Amino acid sequence: MKTLITFKIITALSILITLSIVTEDRAIADNLLPVGIKDSFNLAQNPQKQADALFNSGNQKLIQKNYAGAIADFSQAIQIVPDFEKAIYNRAVAYDLSGNRQNAIDDYDRVIKLNPRNVNSYFNRAVAKAKFGDKQGALSDYNRVIEIDPKSTDAYLNRGNLIQASGDLQGAIANFSQVLNLQPNRADAYLNRGLAKYQSGDRQGAIADYDLAIKANPNYHLAYNNRAWAKADLGDNRGAMADYDRAIQLDPNYYLSYYNRANLRRTLGDESGAIADYDKSIKLKPDYAFGYNNRGLARKKIKDLAGATKDFTKAIELDPNFAEAYYNRGVVRQALKERGGAVSDLKTAAQLYQQQGSKTQSTNALNLARQVQNQK
Repeated sequence: MKTLITFKIITALSILITLSIVTEDRAIADNLLPVGIKDSFNLAQNPQKQADALFNSGNQKLIQKNYAGAIADFSQAIQIVPDFEKAIYNRAVAYDLSGNRQNAIDDYDRVIKLNPRNVNSYFNRAVAKAKFGDKQGALSDYNRVIEIDPKSTDAYLNRGNLIQASGDLQGAIANFSQVLNLQPNRADAYLNRGLAKYQSGDRQGAIADYDLAIKANPNYHLAYNNRAWAKADLGDNRGAMADYDRAIQLDPNYYLSYYNRANLRRTLGDESGAIADYDKSIKLKPDYAFGYNNRGLARKKIKDLAGATKDFTKAIELDPNFAEAYYNRGVVRQALKERGGAVSDLKTAAQLYQQQGSKTQSTNALNLARQVQNQK
């Protein structure tokens, strides 16, 4: 047995900017690997042959994305042969692909008890644990994958992401570098290492890695997007704009590139161009609170106070804990002479800033609320 069909999703990491907040889409590698898809079995009456036939049927349904049917077939096979490792594993994959990660984890646990060196089960279980927020459990599983298979580049990539999220940037860089030692042309590893370098303050090192990501994959829109941010940080606005343009050319449906380019346009004083880009970003991702907040700032700049208020309100609707949106709406309401609403928003912003550890911003919001309240 024998042949593996790989269901692998690598969502590469991206970075974005806002006036005061940085949001990141953390890249992980999903490695869902059903076994024996191409195997065929002859029907017979003995239990193993019956289980094999059900296993084969489940595999075909898995290919067709009929996850419920696949799970039913694998379950019948397991009922006949309780220690049927491949059927348990493929049922775990079917659960995983259908979004039922807890059942998937339970089946990966069962496979690992049967075969403590089943590297794919450790890997997939790590991905599922990370999605559940069990970062330590995921890290332990990635460590085990690397122990069994020291050349598992996906495990190093994902372990690097977890370590990076914990704040150990140098440890993350070491893991991404190990990916590149094993697979020198892997663009997503350059991309992720570039972000870790950026976060550590090494802007030039980040750009160098984004250059290598683009060299490995000239159509890698995320690398252009991320390099643009680093260039803008170093004052190369022209280079940043060219990179955002290229990122959008390569993937016109990626909302963050429009959002980031809009932010750059605002820094250059092009509020109308920024609003047009925010419009595109919001159209692609209507639930993106930052897009509404920043479009509200652009509208405020061109004196469209009603439009700005509407945008800040939508941002708050999408994220009730968005302190900056409350603050911005409070400022606009002050300009509109809506004293009560302005004071309420500013006090809410102060409370949220305090809860989120932004003491200076909390104090500023509270002082402005008092100033508005005392106006005659």
